[in-house]
Amino acid sequence: MPTTPTVEIIDVTPELAERWLAKNPNNRNIRKAVIDGYARDMTTGNWVLNGETLKFDTAGRLIDGQHRLSAVIVANTSVPMIVVRGVDETVMDTVDAGAKRTYADALKLQGEENTTTLAAVARRAVMWSKGARTNTGAVRPTPREMNAFLETHPSIRTSAETAVRLASRTLLPASVVGLCHWLFADLDTDDADWFLARIADGDGVPSNSPVAALRNRIVKMRVSGGRVNETEALALVIYAWNAHRRGETRNKLQMPKGGLTPENFPEPR
Repeated sequence: MPTTPTVEIIDVTPELAERWLAKNPNNRNIRKAVIDGYARDMTTGNWVLNGETLKFDTAGRLIDGQHRLSAVIVANTSVPMIVVRGVDETVMDTVDAGAKRTYADALKLQGEENTTTLAAVARRAVMWSKGARTNTGAVRPTPREMNAFLETHPSIRTSAETAVRLASRTLLPASVVGLCHWLFADLDTDDADWFLARIADGDGVPSNSPVAALRNRIVKMRVSGGRVNETEALALVIYAWNAHRRGETRNKLQMPKGGLTPENFPEPR
């Protein structure tokens, strides 16, 4: 007769997490950004019981929960978790095999609009607020962090709407358009709307304006590579915006010698 799994809720301490991780003989690759995100939720009180479980097989081996337990250790705090013991050893290939719900999916369930773009813009906005300027995995916001950010920065929804309307005509990624609108509108809403609309259509833009220089650079990037690098595109739009705000002319936009770094990445003015 197969063993019937047992289920209980346990307050998992860092010490207990260490003992349980020692029972994981086949560690998969650790994703540090995932662990760090879980740990931030745990330390800020955003971690909740959502029905997901830690799983141990009939031999007592941990088969699901490595990242969550690692986060408990990083956060150095205790959190409640649902623990299932006695799972058949042969089911490992079915664990986490379903389609993972994205943050855009969660936003749709919450009744939001423009969910794919809103998720992308919210993610970049949280990353920006944490000092991350490149679109890499160094900072990976959690859904709880992004929801909290949306609650305190509702204007992100307007920026996402702007990105949906303009992104295809600017030839820029929607996340870049939305993030730039959100950053620029904080300085001057009307000017932000005008600036991004001119990138999209070029109407009435002199040939020596920063907007024209930006449009030309983006077209060259698309023609040469077919895809715009998001980090470079974000920097170029900010360079053009700052030059526009200073009333300067530009025939071209240049990146810093040696490339972009966290220290020389432009800030909207």
